[in-house]
Amino acid sequence: MAPRRTFNASERNKARGFAPAHTPTASLAGTPDSPLRSAGRSLRSAALHLLSRRDYTTHELRSKLIDRGYDEAAIGPLLDDLTAARFLDDRRVAAAHVRTATGIKGRGRLRVARELSARGVAREIISDLMSGIEGTDEAAAIRKILARRKWPARPSLDDRRRMFQHLLRRGFPAGAIRRALGGDLDE
Repeated sequence: MAPRRTFNASERNKARGFAPAHTPTASLAGTPDSPLRSAGRSLRSAALHLLSRRDYTTHELRSKLIDRGYDEAAIGPLLDDLTAARFLDDRRVAAAHVRTATGIKGRGRLRVARELSARGVAREIISDLMSGIEGTDEAAAIRKILARRKWPARPSLDDRRRMFQHLLRRGFPAGAIRRALGGDLDE
């Protein structure tokens, strides 16, 4: 009896009449200097395709398009056009991020500001949005975290220090944490 031949996935697809997964034209279209780049997806359609999946800041979209091999000189005017058409709006993206980070993820104002800065949002927009977060909102978020962590009525000093560090990493101001934990941590 002859040994049975094994096929890998691409050989099996070829035998069944399907096109191979890797085509030479697909690999050529991915190179930045390829003439197929213009025949493939234009810069505008690539930007709109990215924006159809999620909102990006101007900085993030610029980076994505550069990473995909598009010309940097052509990206600037396109981003201006997309901003004028309101497809690209840093304030809207930042407001959605603030809403999600504070309301759903329970992060503090300092961490949210760092995240927005890392996403390339202008400082004026960040300070404007951060002024909308009140201290009562942060105090409620801290209480919610303490309740979720089953914070004891009389925690030890080590427990209080660990929770202080945890809340500090989540981006809450030290004064708000100290008030929520009740007193001095140097006892």
